Amino acid sequence: MNQPRLIPLVVFAAAVLLALKGIHLASAGGPQPAKPPASRNLPSAAELFKDVTPDPIITGSGSGGGHGGGDGPPELQTPLSKAAETARSRVEITTERPPEAKPIGGSELLSEITILEKLAERRKLLEQRERELEARENLLKATEGKIEKRIDDLKTIEEKVGAGAAAKEDEKGKEITDLVKMYESMKAKDAARVFDRLDTKLLVDIARQMNPKKLGDVVSKMSPDAAEKLTVELANRKGRDPGPSPVRDLPKIEGKGG
Repeated sequence: MNQPRLIPLVVFAAAVLLALKGIHLASAGGPQPAKPPASRNLPSAAELFKDVTPDPIITGSGSGGGHGGGDGPPELQTPLSKAAETARSRVEITTERPPEAKPIGGSELLSEITILEKLAERRKLLEQRERELEARENLLKATEGKIEKRIDDLKTIEEKVGAGAAAKEDEKGKEITDLVKMYESMKAKDAARVFDRLDTKLLVDIARQMNPKKLGDVVSKMSPDAAEKLTVELANRKGRDPGPSPVRDLPKIEGKGG
């Protein structure tokens, strides 16, 4: 059986004796020194030690006494252990940080900054492409407008040219009609002299509109070469244009008499 330690027992006995002596002096009513104001509400020694019981570990009465006991009295050991536990709990509470308060690592911070920079560059690139597409679209619209305006101008010019050509044809037809009337009113001999010197194309246009009988009289007075050429042109024109032609009514060409 393990022997209890002597020092804790001696200390405990001395404390009990001091407490008993204090109780005796208090009950005897002897002269007591003046108490300081701060100690008026302090409990007496009897109140402090009335509930003190020997610790089984210190006294050696328990199964775990002897070598497992403490090195001091119970009234000193218990507050110290409580203070140590309180200090440890406070240290654990104050040192622990919530997850959101933990600092971000250097590599993670750099990676996030790199991602943000890349996103910013990507956004700038997309905005630049969008501006380029808008500029191209505006350019295409402007070019399309110019092309449409050019087409309208060409149509207007074509209409003017067509109208001018039609007017010119009408004017030319009117001029030929006037020439036909003039040559028909002339004598056949005089008209034949003019026909010998006229351009073949103009001569054919005039001959096609003349009265066949009057044209025959004029051709009979023309030179043989000019009369033959006119006859061939009228025949060719008839093949290209199936319209009426006075060629069939032309008289037989004869040479001029001496």
